[in-house]
Amino acid sequence: MNEDEFDIKRPAPKSARLTSDLTALSKTMAPLTKQLFGKKGFVEVSILTNWDKIVGKELAQYSFPQKIDFKREQKNNGVLHLQVPSGAFALEIAHREKYILEKINAYFGYNAVNGLKIVQNSAISLPEEMPETEEKQPDLLTDDEKKYIESMAEDIKSSKLKEILIKLGQAIFNNNHHKEK
Repeated sequence: MNEDEFDIKRPAPKSARLTSDLTALSKTMAPLTKQLFGKKGFVEVSILTNWDKIVGKELAQYSFPQKIDFKREQKNNGVLHLQVPSGAFALEIAHREKYILEKINAYFGYNAVNGLKIVQNSAISLPEEMPETEEKQPDLLTDDEKKYIESMAEDIKSSKLKEILIKLGQAIFNNNHHKEK
């Protein structure tokens, strides 16, 4: 047997490969993803690969599209299964469901998805720091209010949860101060 029988190509010398084989990762991965996703189709693959572009980085950091259930022989009006790390995030996703559906359907240009099924999965890890969702309002808290908020959270053992609760308390007080003005 020789190499010609099997159409084996020898690799080019290193210097020739440096420039000629540079291609975008998406071009290399596209055939693999098509094989992996098989029957899933364009909508599901596109949601998985472009989730952060569809719903924004904030929502994409704590939600992960799992699959879409379509009725037999249809590729519209599906139900998107979204994984989230906890009940708090599930509540947030439920609150933003209409917004998420609008973003998905606007991305595809038709009613691809008309419902969400939220699946809690504690194995999903959160980023170290969550992005800011809104412009910060000026801090109008008095020192006494700051001390009060910190004292309310002092028994919380989880440093992340404590930090989140303190920020929530500060936001509530700030919001009340802004309404008074």
